Amino acid sequence: MVDDILLSPEEQDERAKQWLKDNGMALVMGVVLGLGAVYAFNNYRDQQKVNAEEASALYTQVINLVNDSDNADIENRVTTLKEEYAGSSYAAKAVLLRARQLSVSNLDDALQELVWVGENTDEIGILHTARVRQAKVLVALEKLDEAKSLAEIKPYDGFDTYYQEILGDIATKQENYEVARVHYQSAIDQVGAAGTGYIAILNLKMNRLPHNDSASEEVDNVETEENGANAS
Repeated sequence: MVDDILLSPEEQDERAKQWLKDNGMALVMGVVLGLGAVYAFNNYRDQQKVNAEEASALYTQVINLVNDSDNADIENRVTTLKEEYAGSSYAAKAVLLRARQLSVSNLDDALQELVWVGENTDEIGILHTARVRQAKVLVALEKLDEAKSLAEIKPYDGFDTYYQEILGDIATKQENYEVARVHYQSAIDQVGAAGTGYIAILNLKMNRLPHNDSASEEVDNVETEENGANAS
């Protein structure tokens, strides 16, 4: 085929007309579909923005109510966030607040709220916060095996201290005091300089532990696991 650049102006016009005749409908449809996709995307983006603003406003109301009183009635607003904005971080954080309220008087209901957060968020920080609190509630409910299963899920993504503390609490409940000591020390080692107050709490827990020489074998196993995890 002769290159277009070698054609006369009249021949180029004729070729353009023929191309439009052969491809005009496809071109029109392509433009229409393209514009439709742009419109749909803009619509979706605008709706997402509206949803985020509405969820943010509800969450702000929850925060204000909680700031006014820890016992403020936030149930209806939290329920709305769960039902209409379940995928938003605002919903997850509001449910965490609701779970904190419930933990004072109803651990079972608090636990269900924390489970909901774990199932409805993909934000690492929120997920681990919910999981740590869920494990703590399970320890309070004496459901130690369930709590341990949660506390052993890795990676810890920087929440190592909190999980080690929970494992220490579980071992204490099970009277495996030397194992608990290992976990508390591991928690202390990973707190960092900014957690002076937290270190004091962990030291207090550890210092209150009685000695249990019969647990030495379990301690060796825990230390081996810890060393292996640190090496990896």
